[in-house]
Amino acid sequence: MRIGDLLYFGPGLRFDQVDLDGPELLKQFENRMMGFYIEPAEKCVRCGYAFAAGVLLVSCIDALARLRFGDGVGRRFRRFVCQELRSFFDDSLTQRFYDEFRNGLVHEARIKNGGQFSLETNTTVTELGGLLLINPDYLAQEVRAALQSYVTFLSQDDRARERLAQTLRRDHLDDFRVAQA
Repeated sequence: MRIGDLLYFGPGLRFDQVDLDGPELLKQFENRMMGFYIEPAEKCVRCGYAFAAGVLLVSCIDALARLRFGDGVGRRFRRFVCQELRSFFDDSLTQRFYDEFRNGLVHEARIKNGGQFSLETNTTVTELGGLLLINPDYLAQEVRAALQSYVTFLSQDDRARERLAQTLRRDHLDDFRVAQA
């Protein structure tokens, strides 16, 4: 995000402040994911904007899945959802979330097969007459917990933390270059 002449990695954190090789990286990474995705999604929920909240959360899941499990978008997304989000315990449910929500939103700016984000259900995932309903309020809680779990994992695994740093360095190469100019 750019404000004035400065490019930000996360809220209040410029790209030139990112500590890719140091002890602050995990806190900075968490700041980015919370500040650009999860907290804005939670604000959207409070305002009744279920669709906007859902889009942010699906984007966050996609990013976390890539960072956690690497390339191969379908496999990594489904793996992350199945392993890290407690409401998606069934392979067919995970596949539907990937096909109908993730792919629909990313490729067509819509949810496929009549799926919906809804703040009116009492669970993260509800099947209603064959339609898949996702409550972004509950989904945000699960994504927040998954982020916390991932950060804890990174704090205990030096190789995983280095892979995160390498991926961030590669993905944001131009951002880091612009920030240093």
